[in-house]
Amino acid sequence: MPRTILFVDPPAFCTTVEALVAPALRTRPVAVAPPGAERAVVLALSTEAKRAGIERGMAVLQARRRCPDLVLIPPNPRLYARASSALHEILRAYAPVIEPRGYGHAFLDLTGTGRLLGPPIDVAARVSREVCRRLGFPLSVGVATNKLVSQAVIRADRWTGGRAEREAECDPLLVPFGVEAGFLAPHPLIVMPDLHPRIRSRLDDYQLDLIGEIAAIPESSLCAVFGNAGRTLRARSLGIDPRPVLPPERLAELHAAHTLTTDTNDVAILHPLLRLLTERLGRRLRRGGLVARRIRVEVAYADHTDAARMVPLPLSALDADLWAAASKALLLANGKRIAVRGLAVTMERVEEASGQLELGLEGGETAGRRDGGTADARPSSQMEARDPADAGKIPRLARDDSSASAVPPSRRPAILQRALDRISTRYGMRALTRGSQLAALATSDSA
Repeated sequence: MPRTILFVDPPAFCTTVEALVAPALRTRPVAVAPPGAERAVVLALSTEAKRAGIERGMAVLQARRRCPDLVLIPPNPRLYARASSALHEILRAYAPVIEPRGYGHAFLDLTGTGRLLGPPIDVAARVSREVCRRLGFPLSVGVATNKLVSQAVIRADRWTGGRAEREAECDPLLVPFGVEAGFLAPHPLIVMPDLHPRIRSRLDDYQLDLIGEIAAIPESSLCAVFGNAGRTLRARSLGIDPRPVLPPERLAELHAAHTLTTDTNDVAILHPLLRLLTERLGRRLRRGGLVARRIRVEVAYADHTDAARMVPLPLSALDADLWAAASKALLLANGKRIAVRGLAVTMERVEEASGQLELGLEGGETAGRRDGGTADARPSSQMEARDPADAGKIPRLARDDSSASAVPPSRRPAILQRALDRISTRYGMRALTRGSQLAALATSDSA
């Protein structure tokens, strides 16, 4: 049975959501960019800004020169996340499996739902109409047999100007089964999603402009130039993409990235940023009961080059282990004297945690249950009992707790991690301050 994959792609999602909050922006050229940065670039733009010649990734100074009427607004991740959640709530009524892809974007797997929901093209049309009616913004939906072609059909339509000129329309775009290669062949390489810039640059060197030109090259020739990536490149040029649609908890990797406002090589800036990204991914791993086998740290330099290194991980999702591996990977990857413009951390080969990682039990509870007893009704042995009047205060670890010595040393890091997660979940990350940060505060106070 051929698969049926939908790709949901709201045009100009971030600026469209901003215009819903501030209706005065609806007819203005709008761009989202970080304020006050020396090297600020456009992160998102409206259709009007795109028509004025502005592109994503363009420097703000250049964008202002090209469009003096440009309205710049700072990023609002919380607003975009709320709008994405509202969109996904609608999508869950139509598809059993949804894979989010950034703000407002998602893959839907409708394979085998024809008898229940009807033809996929009709389902896509219903999704578009309901989103337009309930959320107030247009929606582009690509329908194909795999993730690659469902994305490419939307990119092809926008490249030819069809969807850009018919912004209010919500008609889905369909590529029938069996014509994927013929559909992709006449289109330029910009239509192919997730094409690495290095591969694109090499293809430009060989004056290969169309997807069909790549499909006509033997696989052995592409592998001679691109290595193992040549095999994937030719398969995708033929419209072949076996990647499954996976929910967030089953994604093969977790990724977090940050672009610096000012290029720097200062480790006092890079290390805290790397730790922040690593801890963010660590919380996602522990929340989903997952572990990662490998961590990859990628460094983006100011000269638009990048370097990456991978380090294996132990079978745990503890921040201490993740940070040790991430700092080692950064040391191996950052081999240039050129300033760094961004860092990215990826947890690879993600899988479900095995039974030995018991983050869900406190030390006293674990010991009691192993001895055949029941959990004690008194407060946890790892936290002091608090007076009701101190309900708004942050709990602190007990100093004189004789039961703490009964916890095996191998279990203490996991118990401590569990306590830190509970504190940060309830009171926020600012409730936790590291020793180095305390030392810096003490130094500044004494000065």
